[in-house]
Amino acid sequence: MEKILFSTPELASFLGVFHTTVRRWIEQGKIRGIRVGRNYKIPADEVIRILNDHNLPVPKSLRKYELSLRNNGEGLSAARHHASVVGKLLIVEEIEDPAIICRKQSIISANQAFANLMGYSQVDLIGQDVGEVVNGTFYKKLINLAQKRAKYPGQGPPHYEAHLNTEKMGRKRVKISVSPLKYIPDALLLIIRE
Repeated sequence: MEKILFSTPELASFLGVFHTTVRRWIEQGKIRGIRVGRNYKIPADEVIRILNDHNLPVPKSLRKYELSLRNNGEGLSAARHHASVVGKLLIVEEIEDPAIICRKQSIISANQAFANLMGYSQVDLIGQDVGEVVNGTFYKKLINLAQKRAKYPGQGPPHYEAHLNTEKMGRKRVKISVSPLKYIPDALLLIIRE
């Protein structure tokens, strides 16, 4: 799988500048970046654009990515679309309560509040089975609840009750609000209410 997001230190090494310079450029709007917690990630298409603008060589890993986009006749717009999906996954960062996005029973995004609650890092949560984290969760129940809530707002149960399997406190009983995400097929947003 090709790398689609780069850290500020990675881009800084390509450009020969300090990572704080790259961060400042993002904050000034000169570079498009995605905020992840307290850090930024730069989409691959943006890294390619910046390197091309400065007549710098594109690293081998990015050349393959750039070539695959051009061969598909999609140009960098496909990379921007892919990066926008990644940006949409990061919506959980804007939620104060613990929250995750899952798809096909796997966690694909988690905010820092959820990571703190669980006693894991955000990175360690990605790819975990929802059933391992939320004890007794039957993914089909979550899908049905989300579909009912979307189809009949304000009707039916407002949440799903379950136990979290936390690293710090063992099992913890919580209420989970669930809703489908329109822009990512088969994805669910789960917000934990303690």
